[in-house]
Amino acid sequence: MKKIVLLIVILFSTVSYSQELRKPSEGKALVYFTRVSSVGFLINFKYFDNDKYLGKFNHGKYLAYECEPGKHLFWSKSENVDFLEAELEAGKVYIIDSEPQMGAIKAGVKLVAFDNNQDNYNNIKKFERKKADILDAIVKAKEFKISDEDLAEAESDQESLVKRSIEKYEKRKAKGDAYPTLTADNNYISNTVEIK
Repeated sequence: MKKIVLLIVILFSTVSYSQELRKPSEGKALVYFTRVSSVGFLINFKYFDNDKYLGKFNHGKYLAYECEPGKHLFWSKSENVDFLEAELEAGKVYIIDSEPQMGAIKAGVKLVAFDNNQDNYNNIKKFERKKADILDAIVKAKEFKISDEDLAEAESDQESLVKRSIEKYEKRKAKGDAYPTLTADNNYISNTVEIK
């Protein structure tokens, strides 16, 4: 009986969450950057797509980033820098969660792509809990939007950070370091309601 009640709750929550996610414009991909954990909730994480500054925000907000399909290097900066390689497909929605990490002075960041394949989890409950937490971070949070003026000012301030971080990524890659990858298969798919 408990399993049936749990299944009904999951189905209804999935329907309500699904309706909150936007569909990307024709020929584009949409990436949501979230902050599920409230650890280090006051610390802003900065977000980038290769050398493009996307903005910074703390817990309680999310960023919806529409972009061209294809290869991307997403990264985030806090006390550390964390990279995530991506291969995006047009018409798909992707979710990347920013997990706070223990840092020496302030919280570090780790980018984790949401895996919508429940077979990759230990059990269905863990998958559903993760999915609910990720979607709560979108539905119950405020969307971060940067103004053009703030973006232009921040981009000039970020120039040296971008250069150093991309060089760091390239050196590590040349040494054979592997980075987490977000593939077209890791897109968010609603099994009950099509996203709008």
